[in-house]
Amino acid sequence: MNDTANLPKPATLLLTARVTDARKMAAYAKALADSGLCAAHGGVVAVDGQPVNRLEGWPDGVGAVMIAFPSRTAAESFWFSTKYQDELKPLRRGAGTVQAAIFEAP
Repeated sequence: MNDTANLPKPATLLLTARVTDARKMAAYAKALADSGLCAAHGGVVAVDGQPVNRLEGWPDGVGAVMIAFPSRTAAESFWFSTKYQDELKPLRRGAGTVQAAIFEAP
């Protein structure tokens, strides 16, 4: 019997952003880092910034953040937490255009 079949799959929260107010986005990023909220949900930042080589179709001025979580549940618990939704996420309002999605490992 394969016990790993019932284990949760790791998940990644991917955010892309075209920043229009760098100061506001930096304040949001600092508040998020200082909060410890990602780590509290098992999250580890794997990527944060601009690509070093835009290979195909990546638009100018768009950066990315990838946060690895132990499971989809952990990623969703972070994203939908009251602290993130009510205290942290509003700090980036007006700082740019952001897209966010959770991806589960195969």
